Amino acid sequence: MKTTCAISILIVTGFSFAQMPVQVVKVDESPVIDGIPNDEIWNLAIPIQEDFIQHRPDCGEPMTEPTEIRLLYDDECLYCEFTMHDSHPEEFTRMIAPRDNDFSSEWAGIWLDTYNDDNNAYFFFINIDNVQQDGRLCEVGGWDMNWDGVWTSATASSDSGWTAEFSIPFSALCYSDDEEQLWGVNFKRTITRTNESAFLFRMADNGNVRIEDFGDLCGLSALPSSRKIELRPYGAGRIQYLPDAEKEWDPWANSGIDARIGLSSELLLVLTVNPDFGQVEADPDEANLSHWESYLSEKRPFFLEGSDMFSMPFSLFYSRRVGSVAPNGEIIPILGGVKLSGSFNGFRAGFLNAYTGSIKDNGSALMHPTNYAAGRIVREFGEGTYIGFSGTSTDVPADDESLYSYGRSGAVDAQLTFLANHKINSAVAGTWNSYENRWSDNLAYRVFYAYQDERFDIDGGISFREENFDANMIGYTSSTGDVNTWVSSGLYHPFTESEVLQHTWGNINTWYDYVPGGPVTGRGINFNTGIVFRNRYHFDIALGFDGSRTDRYEGPDGIRYDGGLNFSFSCSSDSREALYGYLWGGTSSYCEGSSNHAGTWINYKPSSRVSLEADISWNQTRDARKYNWNLEEWNNRDTDWRSLQLSGNWMLSNYFSFRLISQMSRFATEWEAEESSRDYNHWMNVLLSWQFRPGSMFFFMIGENADPDMQTGDFGEPEFTVFTKLTWFLPV
Repeated sequence: MKTTCAISILIVTGFSFAQMPVQVVKVDESPVIDGIPNDEIWNLAIPIQEDFIQHRPDCGEPMTEPTEIRLLYDDECLYCEFTMHDSHPEEFTRMIAPRDNDFSSEWAGIWLDTYNDDNNAYFFFINIDNVQQDGRLCEVGGWDMNWDGVWTSATASSDSGWTAEFSIPFSALCYSDDEEQLWGVNFKRTITRTNESAFLFRMADNGNVRIEDFGDLCGLSALPSSRKIELRPYGAGRIQYLPDAEKEWDPWANSGIDARIGLSSELLLVLTVNPDFGQVEADPDEANLSHWESYLSEKRPFFLEGSDMFSMPFSLFYSRRVGSVAPNGEIIPILGGVKLSGSFNGFRAGFLNAYTGSIKDNGSALMHPTNYAAGRIVREFGEGTYIGFSGTSTDVPADDESLYSYGRSGAVDAQLTFLANHKINSAVAGTWNSYENRWSDNLAYRVFYAYQDERFDIDGGISFREENFDANMIGYTSSTGDVNTWVSSGLYHPFTESEVLQHTWGNINTWYDYVPGGPVTGRGINFNTGIVFRNRYHFDIALGFDGSRTDRYEGPDGIRYDGGLNFSFSCSSDSREALYGYLWGGTSSYCEGSSNHAGTWINYKPSSRVSLEADISWNQTRDARKYNWNLEEWNNRDTDWRSLQLSGNWMLSNYFSFRLISQMSRFATEWEAEESSRDYNHWMNVLLSWQFRPGSMFFFMIGENADPDMQTGDFGEPEFTVFTKLTWFLPV
């Protein structure tokens, strides 16, 4: 539990010291945010000069360089000033990169638990070159790196270290409506030269951030009871060269608006009318040999913000279903949407509704207008204990009422945390779809137990989705009808007195899946271990055995496969260096044959403003026993996937950048009884991004895409796209 607003004592690996709660002082005049804390107003703040406590590399030891912090606030913003002393400023690692990039550099930041509930926190970081990073951490939803606030920061460096200043608007935060506020708080700093990462209030040795261990932030009162209205109108235009269309050049233009309305200090309403959800980056091609579609990451701002509140049991909500791609390749337009999120009376909630338009092909409706709705309410009862209620609804009111279809789902999940380190989590869910002939076998269940401390963890559980459980109208459902059981445990050991080693770990995982009264669908055991060195190099290996299993989805009646051994490894170099590399590979048994994979990711930083990346991957299967649906017989099949992704960032400033990203891939398939086939793909985007004022962006993109030729599989005739978009942030 946190301290109260009184002197508290921290015990830190063999010594103790008094730790006062953090005090913030209200002022009538705001400081100038220029990175140089020479404004007289900062003299009114109560300085924090306690030692930061390492959690890397020497857990519990004081940080080797001192840090000073000052906090102020007024009716609009919270202001934070860092003075980071350093005896070797000539060795600072400098890097300017796009916002929210996580890389080796000098960082400093603040954590804010605005409800003081030990379960939810915001964080705001900047590096020495004023690259911003922000997000949220929630006990229920986990890390949300997609949350972006509009805030101001600046940095400066000198021969004694570096300084940073933050201005965080209260309108960017949710908090209670109490007259007197008590928040949780923590501060973090990293020193790249010594590989140190440290907090003011000590965190776990294993590096986990524990909100319950934050200190107290006292002195806040009479904060704004409502949030500002923020408008983001946009205009976008595009022209495409489509070689297969009647008109080779296809122009398009659009406009719309997003509105963020603060209903109170705790509730936020987001409205969007005719939003532009075009992605400036394509989804990368990948090898997918499973029976299920690839699970794609979300990139659209409307769905990204607050996504932790829509993390539902059994993947009942999968945002990429909304405004997906029609069978003819067109993106289904989203005509409008509304999202409500925040807290009220001890509950956290999120509700979303979006309406998509139709897609027509040769005059007939290919995709009908559809309404998507999802909601989740969570009641938290202290550290790691909660109960949650989730629901979704999808309605397709087709032109002919007889074709009307719908999908519904609902779930209840709960977690009990007791004796600090023990957790029991359970969930039950159900789906109801108009296309089902019966209302049975449509439930899902899950329960697991977990124990975790700083050095050891263990968890085990059971999950079962009945045969008719299907959330795919708005969620993501793969295999159903089988019971999944698992047990895993791990050990973590830091080397506090070693000059070479930092820490090591080991994990063992076992699983056993089966159809009740039927075949075994999966079983195996896996052990992996690794070591991290003080110079940030790492190496890990994994060894395992997969037992015999039945694949119920391969062929007309399924097939039983023998098991076999598997092995994989990965290693990496020092990410602080100009040239950084990551290498992985492995081999395993696969469908009576074998599967092999290898790859490398290389990052080169020739200067603090330029970074170049190459991602090379290869996956191969040999002599896999598969069902050839073309010939309606069983054959052996070989596959070979090769991919090369190249990207580069050139930061002219913190707010103006060029980015190039491209991918070239080939997927080859060879059956024992027929000719081989090869598909070649290539795409490339060159993107200019300019933040011309906080929250306002201008984009200009040139893109090229070449899908495989339908006859030969070689690169087809390329399509070209020129896209531009202007978004203006208007606080009201």
